[in-house]
Amino acid sequence: MPSANTKELNNALFAISQSLADRSQLASTLDAILVAARQLTMAKHGIIYVLDQTKKSLMPTAVHNEGKTQTDHAWQPLTLNALQDNDPFSYALQTGEVVLVNELYQYNGYNCSHIYEVELITRQQSQNLLAWPLINSQKQTVGLLVLLDMQVIDDEQSLTSFTQLAGASIHQAVLLEQYNATINLLSEDNKALLKENKQLKQRKTNDHSGPIAESDEMQQVLSRLQRILSLPVDVLLRGETGTGKEVVAKYIHENSTRASQPFIIQNCAAIPEQLLESELFGHKKGAFTGADKDKIGLFEAANGGTLFLDEIGDMPLLLQAKLLRILQERTLRPIGSTKEVHIDVRVIAATHCNLMEQIKQNRFRADLFYRLNVFPVTLPPLRERTKDILPLAEHFITLMSKQLTLAHSPVMSPRVRKQLTQYAYPGNVRELRNIVERAVLLSDFDIIDHIEINDEIAPQSFDSDNIVHAEFEHVAVDASTSLKEVVGNYEREVLLKYLNSYNWQTKRVADELGLPVSTLSHKMKKYDISAAC
Repeated sequence: MPSANTKELNNALFAISQSLADRSQLASTLDAILVAARQLTMAKHGIIYVLDQTKKSLMPTAVHNEGKTQTDHAWQPLTLNALQDNDPFSYALQTGEVVLVNELYQYNGYNCSHIYEVELITRQQSQNLLAWPLINSQKQTVGLLVLLDMQVIDDEQSLTSFTQLAGASIHQAVLLEQYNATINLLSEDNKALLKENKQLKQRKTNDHSGPIAESDEMQQVLSRLQRILSLPVDVLLRGETGTGKEVVAKYIHENSTRASQPFIIQNCAAIPEQLLESELFGHKKGAFTGADKDKIGLFEAANGGTLFLDEIGDMPLLLQAKLLRILQERTLRPIGSTKEVHIDVRVIAATHCNLMEQIKQNRFRADLFYRLNVFPVTLPPLRERTKDILPLAEHFITLMSKQLTLAHSPVMSPRVRKQLTQYAYPGNVRELRNIVERAVLLSDFDIIDHIEINDEIAPQSFDSDNIVHAEFEHVAVDASTSLKEVVGNYEREVLLKYLNSYNWQTKRVADELGLPVSTLSHKMKKYDISAAC
C-alpha cells in the first residue's frame, strides 16, 4: 500500500486542525474528522464511535459509505461491559492500541463476523480495516475511529498527531454540546421565571388582591384555577349567593394573559330580556323602535378580554341559544345586522342555581350547560371556610377605614372576633362585609366592641367576667346557709345565665366555660336545670 509525502500530510493535518477549530457542533465536528481521516488514507468508508453520556456505550455517530454521509445504517453501538477480546473494535478499545487488518476477508486472528454482516447489507467488501482509539488529553478514551478499504497508509507520526487532535476535538465538542444544552434549558427556565415575575409584578401593582384564601377549601379552589389561568378556557363558577364569584372572576382575568384587556361584568337577571339581548350582542341603527344609533354589545366590547356573566341561570331561553352559538363559533351578529363579527373573549359564567334542576324544569338548555361546564369551579360557602372569616373581616375593616379616611383602622375586640367566627352567615361573604362595615360605623373608630347580626345587637353578656360579677351580687347568702349551698346556688345561677345567653346551645356554653359537654350535662341534671327554668 503506497505512502503519502510527509510534507503533504503535515499540510493536510494543519488544514484539518483549522477546520476542526471552526466547528462548534458535535455532528459537524465528527463529520470533519471523518472526512479528514478518509482523505489521509483515501478510505472509501469510515465510522466514528463516540462515548455516550452514560459512559457505558459507544455510539456510531458519524458514518460514511462511498464518501457519503449515512444517517440510516446497520452499525450497532458498542457496549463496554460486553466487549469481546477477539473483536478488532473491542481489542482496540480495551488495549488502547491501533488495530490494522490488511486482509479483512482472510484469516487474520480476529472475529470480524459483525463487520461481514454489515458489509453484506451494504453490498461492499472492504480489503482492509483500521481501528484507532480516540483519546483526549486526560488519557480517556472518548471514541473509536474505524476506516475501511484504505488506499494509502501514512506515516505513523502523522496519523498519531491526527488522532490526538481528533480525540481532543471530540472531547471539546461533546462538552460544548452539553454546555449548550444546559444553556438552552437555563434560557427556557429564565424565560419562564421572567414571565412569572411579570405576572407577579402585575398582581402587586393591582388594587385587586384576589380572593382571601387562608382556609384549605379556598386554597383548593385557587390551586384548581392555576391550571387554566393562562389557557383560553371558559369557566363556570358555582356557589351560593355572596360567596365571592365576581371576586374570583376578576382574579382569573387579572392573572391571565388577558389582564391588559377589558374585564366586563353583566348580571343576566338585572335587566329585561329585550334589553339584555341588545346589551350583550349590540344592535344596528333602526333595528327596533328607539335604536337611533349603532350600539356595540358587551361581547364585542370585551374583545380580547373577559366577559363575566353573573346569574347565568336566570338568562332567558332565547338568549341561551344565541349564547351557545357564540361560545361554539366565536362569532356574533348584532341585532339588525347581516354581518358576522368575530370575537376573542373568555367567558366566565356564574350561578347560584342548580343548573341540572333548571334543565329538568326546562328553564336552562342542556347543550349550553355542557358547553359551559367544561371547567366548573365550586366556591365553598363561608360557613365551610371559617379560617377565612377573620382575615376577610380585617380586609373589610381596612377598606372601610380608607373610605372614611380614618388615620388608622379600628381593632376588633376578642369578643367580637369570637362572635364573628361562630355565626353561620347564610349571606356568605357579602353578609360578613355588611356586618363589618356597620360595626365600623357604630364603633368609636378605635375598637370594635360590638356587632349587629340579623339586625339585632349581639348579646353583651358574652363576657364571662361580666356574668360572674353580676350574678354573684344576686346570690342570696343567709347566715344559716352552708358554704356548699352558697357555691351550689351561685354555680346554678351562672349556668342559667350562660344557657340563656347562648340560646341553650350546650356545646357553645361548654366551650365558653371550658367544660366538657358531659360535665355540663351532669351539672344541669344535678341542679335540675332545663329550658323551662
